[in-house]
Amino acid sequence: MAKTTVSCGRSGTRALRRVARHYLVRAERSLADTSADAVHEARRSLKKARTSLRLLRPALGTAAYRRENAALRDAAHGLDAARDARVLLQALQSLRRDERSLRSSAAVAELARALHGAQVSAQARLQSGQVRGPLRHALKRAERRARHWRVGRHGWAVLGPALRRVYRTGRRCTPSARSVPPDETLHEWRKQVKYLRYALEMLEPIAPGELRALERRAHNLSDHLGKAHDFALLAEHALAYGVAHSAVQDDGLRALLRIIQERRKRLASSALMEGELLYQDRPRSLQRRLAHEWRHWRDSKP
Repeated sequence: MAKTTVSCGRSGTRALRRVARHYLVRAERSLADTSADAVHEARRSLKKARTSLRLLRPALGTAAYRRENAALRDAAHGLDAARDARVLLQALQSLRRDERSLRSSAAVAELARALHGAQVSAQARLQSGQVRGPLRHALKRAERRARHWRVGRHGWAVLGPALRRVYRTGRRCTPSARSVPPDETLHEWRKQVKYLRYALEMLEPIAPGELRALERRAHNLSDHLGKAHDFALLAEHALAYGVAHSAVQDDGLRALLRIIQERRKRLASSALMEGELLYQDRPRSLQRRLAHEWRHWRDSKP
């Protein structure tokens, strides 16, 4: 926990600088492995490094924050193709296991083979020195820069406003419950929910009971949104495949698109209900309540 959360033995900003470095090192080391699981771990570590960067934004200043965030965002984009290829195949396989009509469709079987081929190609590109090598070097440089981030020795005066900003951004991204939101809306919301989830994880020692409960709710919400996004990508690829192979009217592909739409609708509905609970506080109220917890936590330690 000490490497991945705030700790009472050092200032909040110094602790989060250490957290950022920890996840940058983990992301770089994950890319020494070429498996699909390693890609997932690298992407998650990069997201956590960017979360710690967000919590340090008031201390770093806008220019430094934007510079470092852009570098980490670009590094994460280098892993997107491998990630998308993997989850598209997984999403289709899960639907075929659940729906007998999809298992008997020749067009859907051909789509599955095409997605498998795309996954193999994406993994091969990532494994090549032209992609993986530069990514690892970029992460090593980012970690070396992080050692020298000027974050001072600050506590809740910096972390409180930063957390409020993360929470407020996700709250504002929450879509209306009147209709099924488009994928772009849900995807952006999911990104902000993940930042909040990881921020709560990093700050958990302040108020373990409350923050752990909020983190679990954010985790559930991001899972619903992630599945909805994966199904939206699958629908896009299925439609493109149907157009390219003159199979748009194929019964199997039409059934697949209908099932995807039904799943997305259910996932979006669950996400909206979960989001109402996660974001029920006003941002400033959350900040003030945790300020009290911060003082009590710091004062109670020897």
